[in-house]
Amino acid sequence: MGLIDLLMNSGNGDLLKQIGQKAGTSDAQSRDLLSTLGSAMLGQVKGRVESGSHDSEGLEGLINNSKYADMLDAPSRHYNDSKMADSGNDLLKYITGSKEGSREVASQVSKKTGVSSSIIKSLLPMIAPMIIGSLGKGLMGGGNQKSASSGLIGMLDFDHDGSVIDDVAGLAMKYLL
Repeated sequence: MGLIDLLMNSGNGDLLKQIGQKAGTSDAQSRDLLSTLGSAMLGQVKGRVESGSHDSEGLEGLINNSKYADMLDAPSRHYNDSKMADSGNDLLKYITGSKEGSREVASQVSKKTGVSSSIIKSLLPMIAPMIIGSLGKGLMGGGNQKSASSGLIGMLDFDHDGSVIDDVAGLAMKYLL
């Protein structure tokens, strides 16, 4: 099971249901939206780590915090928690690097899915902890990713060729086209 699959299956579909309610989308549209949004945000993480512009040890610390991985099991317990929204916004800044980065993700996902960028922007803080959680589950072996001892770069190297650049490009092309 890959990282996007972890998002899709979080809370036995609860995350997809919540996205559908907030975005006003059908089940199929919600799946497409979450897949595209998840790929875009994971691409942001990978790009920031590979570029060296990001403290990967700090990100590994967030990823290793089991509370985010646990959110994937029961995301509905966290949706209406005001602390969750604040946490999501903090994580979002960490994932995309800036508000402009978040706007760019929303814009590109909007073009790909047809969902308005304002709706996508409202979903980003909800999805950010789930992205960190899916990475955490991946490091813990829940997503058949490399072990934590391989580090974040190793885990993000989906095709195991020693470089994440091609993986970033692949994710970026997936959600930009």
